[in-house]
Amino acid sequence: MIFNIRAIRLEDAAVYHSLVDEIKDEGQYLFSTLRFSLEDTKKYIERHEEMSSPIWGAFDEQGTLLGWIDFNRGGFSEIAHTAMLGMGVKKEFRGQGIGSALMDACIENAESLGIEKLELEVFASNTAARALYIKKGFFEEGIRLKKRKFEDRYDDLVCMGLFLG
Repeated sequence: MIFNIRAIRLEDAAVYHSLVDEIKDEGQYLFSTLRFSLEDTKKYIERHEEMSSPIWGAFDEQGTLLGWIDFNRGGFSEIAHTAMLGMGVKKEFRGQGIGSALMDACIENAESLGIEKLELEVFASNTAARALYIKKGFFEEGIRLKKRKFEDRYDDLVCMGLFLG
């Protein structure tokens, strides 16, 4: 599959917003199914642009957004050396190297900004994502048991980290 990685721009807001909602609708991978407005999505993109930490998108040759990744830096000076990572890949394109390429772009961007540690949280049932994170050098830091209850099923939350530099 041919795709390119680039920063998601304001003009991509509608397709980014749609993809996030699509993955939320699956109900398995993101923390919440709560939807945000398109206006809030635009503000989120602008905030990332202002911080020089864009939301990275994988786009196919037709310009379709296949996946995204971003990170949010710790808000207090004592944790500003860390950032929390989040990502998603369109269901029919998973397992084709998109997540890996997005992860590479994000890690490179984080290193260029002097971030010392990336962190993420993933549900224990998401074994494919966990395998990708381990392949990229992340390690498990802890497990929060029964963190999520969705449709009467519990899922543990696995906390992972990656030291950069």
